[in-house]
Amino acid sequence: MSYVLIFGMILAGTTVVLVTGGMALSDAQDTAEAQRAEHTMTLFDSRAAMVALGESGAQSISFGQDSGIFETRPTDGYLAIRHSEWESGEPPVELYNETLGSVVYENGERELAYQGGGVWRLDAEGEARIISPPEFHYRGATLTLPVVRVDGNASGAGSVTARITGATRAEKVYPDASETYPAPASSRQYLNPIREGEVSVYVRSDYYRGWATYFRQRTQGNVTVFDENRTVKVKLQSIGGAPGEFDMPLEGNSIEVSGFGDDHPLTDFTLTLRGDNKDFNNGQWSLYSMEGGDEFEMHIEFEDKCNGGYGGDIDFSVYYHNSSTDVSHEWQNDSIDPSETTAFDVDCSNTEVTVDLTSVDTNLTYQDIDVSSGSNNKWCFGSHIEDRDVPSSVTLDDHHPVDGSTTFDENTGNHTMNYVVNHYMERVGLNYELTVKDGPGNSECLSGGNGSGSSRIVETQSSGVLRYTEATGAQYITYLHVTDNEINVSIDT
Repeated sequence: MSYVLIFGMILAGTTVVLVTGGMALSDAQDTAEAQRAEHTMTLFDSRAAMVALGESGAQSISFGQDSGIFETRPTDGYLAIRHSEWESGEPPVELYNETLGSVVYENGERELAYQGGGVWRLDAEGEARIISPPEFHYRGATLTLPVVRVDGNASGAGSVTARITGATRAEKVYPDASETYPAPASSRQYLNPIREGEVSVYVRSDYYRGWATYFRQRTQGNVTVFDENRTVKVKLQSIGGAPGEFDMPLEGNSIEVSGFGDDHPLTDFTLTLRGDNKDFNNGQWSLYSMEGGDEFEMHIEFEDKCNGGYGGDIDFSVYYHNSSTDVSHEWQNDSIDPSETTAFDVDCSNTEVTVDLTSVDTNLTYQDIDVSSGSNNKWCFGSHIEDRDVPSSVTLDDHHPVDGSTTFDENTGNHTMNYVVNHYMERVGLNYELTVKDGPGNSECLSGGNGSGSSRIVETQSSGVLRYTEATGAQYITYLHVTDNEINVSIDT
């Protein structure tokens, strides 16, 4: 009898070990399978981006899974972009609305999906999480959105190979001068900057909660989730403020301008530039912006060296080109005597020059800027300035009430440095970057160079102060760069 009892205990123990071990082995296999699937889908995402965004005509990837089903779902989800309150009392304008589609891997209660240029995981409770982010880039007041859509009608189980080919690539959505808003603003083109209202992006998707998490983590927008129709909305806005005192960025780096207010809001924009070896001679230095395709540059040129004192003049110019109208405005004073103005103070004992960009005792003249004193690569936009003529007159009443309706004629129109800098810094936009250019240099910033030759200003020992009245309330998106990109996915078993 005791032998039977002992044998039974041994058999029961063996069964428990086998069952428990089998369950552990099964769990380990499931975990390994899930990790392989996530890795493969992330790799698929990378290959799809190469095709959708123009680096490759076609790509293939093998899904070496032991089980599960892969399929394309070309009608899954959509992405829409709407511009609302662009004119008081008018309904929102839909700028874009297209089906996203998806590529899905299902294995039991586990689901992974490629959609919108990102990879998402859907768990058994229906909660979606981000595996890799979508193609959605929002910084400052600019949304760069290459929408990636999936087409195809294929499925396969287990180990399959997916082939990705391009169908539509970088098709313009916004800006697009050939498109106009509906009535009553039918003359208004799809152009940047967006001056009024707010832009919202809507995504309807089985993975909408993953999209919502991404929007909350990666954007400065208001996110609303609509569970009843599996939709998430992000209202894009940018909130920031004046930098105040700052260390001068190195050449090619930038000062962040955020939440720039209305009606010439500058209260203090002072630069302290440390010269190299007491020698400012032939030194050229500027701050520039290319926000939204517009061009803006404030440029300083020194005409003498510190030799017991600074005996020469200083040249200061402001250049602005509007990409939507293809019109340039240029202002210059090439004979500023630092001993007779508060705009520039050259301290040769400390090898420093202080620049007050809000000076009211120095005027600039509206004219074609003369860059003949040095090669145009000492500017960011030098070649453009030489190639473009300014209109014979300009009336500055098109943006800011404070401008009034004064008309400035070429070579006769004058205004203070404070007025001109204020006007064009506001005209550039609400949020943008001012990037440092230091010369003389060997290459223009437009051709990828950063003035790699000698320089006269030591940025690591220079500084500045930038203060302005900040725009009130939530500050909304200003620049849209949206393209439509479609890939076709086929699956071979």
